[in-house]
Amino acid sequence: MFNFHLPTSIGYYMYIETSYPRQPGDYAKLNSPKLQFSGITCLQFYYHMYGASMGTLTVNVNGNSVFNASGDKGNKWRNASIDVNLSGKFAVRD
Repeated sequence: MFNFHLPTSIGYYMYIETSYPRQPGDYAKLNSPKLQFSGITCLQFYYHMYGASMGTLTVNVNGNSVFNASGDKGNKWRNASIDVNLSGKFAVRD
C-alpha cells in the first residue's frame, strides 16, 4: 500500500500555503513513482483542507480524475478511499 499522507508521526505530507502571497491560478503538483495496478485497487490517502482561501485538490490516475475536493473542509484530517480499475504501472498525480 502506498500512502501519500498519514495523520500520524509516520509517513510524509506536503504543505501548500493557500493564503497570501498565493494568487488565483497558482498550483502545486505531487507525482508518485509508477505504481503497479492489477484490476480493482483501492487508492487511499489523507488530506487536510482548512481555511477560507482553500482551493481544489484533484487526484489523477492515468490521466483521469479519480478524486476532487474544494474549499474549506474543517480543521481535521480526512480519509479518501477510491477504487480504480486499472492494469499496469501508472503514476498518481495531485
